[in-house]
Amino acid sequence: MRIKFLFILVILFIQLGTLQAQTITGIVNDEQSQPVEFANVVLYSLPDSSMISGAVTDSMGLFALKTNQTAENTYLQISFMGYRTQIAPTMSHQTIVLKSESTELGEVVVKGTLPVIRIKNDALVTTVQNSILSKAGTGIDVLKRLPSLTYKDGVFSVFGKGEAKIYINNREMRDITELDNLSSADIRDVEIINNPGARYDASIKAVIRISTIRKEGDGFSFDVRSSYYKSQRTNLYEQLNLNYRKKGWDIFGTFDYGLSQWF
Repeated sequence: MRIKFLFILVILFIQLGTLQAQTITGIVNDEQSQPVEFANVVLYSLPDSSMISGAVTDSMGLFALKTNQTAENTYLQISFMGYRTQIAPTMSHQTIVLKSESTELGEVVVKGTLPVIRIKNDALVTTVQNSILSKAGTGIDVLKRLPSLTYKDGVFSVFGKGEAKIYINNREMRDITELDNLSSADIRDVEIINNPGARYDASIKAVIRISTIRKEGDGFSFDVRSSYYKSQRTNLYEQLNLNYRKKGWDIFGTFDYGLSQWF
């Protein structure tokens, strides 16, 4: 009787472990059955669409996600620059096909060269200069479209690591408005570092390093951004960025105005 009781306990523990942790695997291909590398695969919960976990596909298009949620309570979102974002049910293993399209950046459809993404030492490096990402708008718009990154409430996080510390030209970013003031056309490349190492404080779990295009000459410059949306409410946003450069020093400022009105 005692042996039977212990056997039942072992079965229960095995079943409990299965419910607590399971791995979802799959492959992401394009329409020519070629693997899509560096695609974002994110697992969301139902019905609140909260993010559970995320992964980036490897060179074979493969991904793996761990979760303790049941398939009925979750779904997958798969995305990569130049392809339509796909929503898929959660299955133990599946093949997901991404369909190509003209890349959408905000409200504008842009045709151009996809950014070059490569692994360099401890970093995932994306070249922005001379790619469609250079037309994204701001630094925030660029980071939102990079592999392994999520954005919420002014914070960028890296899959499996949490909030990332951001540096612009080796200088620590102090406020998210610095990214909003940075034009995508001025960004050369972005490095995402999952294991920062001893060169950073031990509390830093992930780092984003942005390098800009070196500008020649001194003087004054500015740019103006404007957006207007109208549906059930009207949203108007105007922004003026000013910059003065002298002997390698940059002094910059921003003036903005926003209006939101319900009908």
